[in-house]
Amino acid sequence: MSSPEIYPLPKAAFVLREPVREVRRTVERKHVDCQLVSYGGRKVRALDHKTLVFLSWARDHRDDLNAALWGKLYAALQQHAELPTHLEAGVFRASLDEAAQQVDDRLQALRDLETSVEHDAKGDVVLKGTRVEVHRLAALLDGGMAIEDVLRDYPSLSRDQLAFAEAYAAAHPKAGRPYPKLTAKAALAQADLSALDLDD
Repeated sequence: MSSPEIYPLPKAAFVLREPVREVRRTVERKHVDCQLVSYGGRKVRALDHKTLVFLSWARDHRDDLNAALWGKLYAALQQHAELPTHLEAGVFRASLDEAAQQVDDRLQALRDLETSVEHDAKGDVVLKGTRVEVHRLAALLDGGMAIEDVLRDYPSLSRDQLAFAEAYAAAHPKAGRPYPKLTAKAALAQADLSALDLDD
């Protein structure tokens, strides 16, 4: 495989279509192994490609998994130097081909998005072809704005661009003053303007 083999948790979350906090929780509960790698001048936790495929498969088979079976299948995965096509635990057989394709498709989407950022005149990272700061979008999502609400205020953007912004900002924290956690439209919608006499 030509893509990098180790992925910091924010990038792993993008690939898995999961919130970063969910991927962190999985790692912290020691459901999978992670590695410490240098990234952006600091040590961060990261997952390898095999683990991403396993997590993608496990997400689609939650109803079939208990903790013991999860542990046996993941232990079987760790015995392989390369990604196997399937895993076995007793009579249970897990085919990884579909999950591997999903992960590879998402990794390609991540690579495409990573080439779609640039720096504006102020040095902020923006989505190429827009003036929308990546860290501004991440702040909105971090502040609790629903994806649908952000897309309503930024109709030219896609869900993947928002997920990428969140992953990028988590992997590359913004120095200095943070962005607001609401768009101007959302702030106005929440504002109580009843005290203003707007009829004059």
